[in-house]
Amino acid sequence: MTDTVDELLARRAPTAARPLLGLTLLLVEDSRFASEAMRMLCLRSGARLRRADTLRAARRHLSAYRPCAVSIDLGLPDGSGLELIEELARTEPDLPLIATSGDDGTETAARAAGAQEFLGTP
Repeated sequence: MTDTVDELLARRAPTAARPLLGLTLLLVEDSRFASEAMRMLCLRSGARLRRADTLRAARRHLSAYRPCAVSIDLGLPDGSGLELIEELARTEPDLPLIATSGDDGTETAARAAGAQEFLGTP
């Protein structure tokens, strides 16, 4: 028996147990510990996670697909995440951008670059 389109879509609808079901997040983060923590969070909440550990890798990911949101660490091995935030804010104005950093005082710069949200990290 085949499922109808409505039945297939209902299976992918977010639920209280999996509120991010159907969403894809690009995580631009060089810390393996932080990446693994975010992977577990996404796995449990239903989101798909794509990971990049450099600006170059993030741009390669973004050339292949469009995530629902992007979380960008400001301190990356090949440059500042602020560059990518500025670029995406200009080219993809509706794409939610989340900046992350362990440095105090970077929230203002992240928001000025175009990040809608900021998460301080330990």
